[in-house]
Amino acid sequence: MKNPNFLILVLSILTITLCVVFIVIYKILSRFKSQTKGNPDGGKSSDFKLSAPKKMPVVERLKLECPALIERPRGFTKVGIKEISISGAFVTCPRPLPLGETFQIKIFFKEETSLALKADVLWNNNNVPKDQIVARGMKVRFLQPSDDERHILKNIVSDRLKQNRGKI
Repeated sequence: MKNPNFLILVLSILTITLCVVFIVIYKILSRFKSQTKGNPDGGKSSDFKLSAPKKMPVVERLKLECPALIERPRGFTKVGIKEISISGAFVTCPRPLPLGETFQIKIFFKEETSLALKADVLWNNNNVPKDQIVARGMKVRFLQPSDDERHILKNIVSDRLKQNRGKI
């Protein structure tokens, strides 16, 4: 402490260091503040614009009661179709097939020809108690339908939907 210049030098270094620390803390806090306003890049919160998520395409499903046959190596199983779309159907049956099983299904539409499609099981309600089920069955997906099969399904679904809307 004999040298007064030493004290001035230490105080000036300490002042500069404290200023740098305060500036860093200010920048960090302002960054957190802008992120809580929803703008992760900083900047003005008025630059941040909300946009609605893109709408998912609506899959037209048709409530339909028609018979069908499932073909498996052990033979045929008679089932029903409760709901159908271009991509799949809800099949009612007393013993749904396990998830992932692939099979051939032949659907018999009223006043129209039958349609045979390859399908697999996406979901079943085997594990749901009987008293909580409206209809025992499984959700199936049609696998790689041909353009003709897709066209037939699209016509059946859209025609029946138009008929149902006309009844309301």
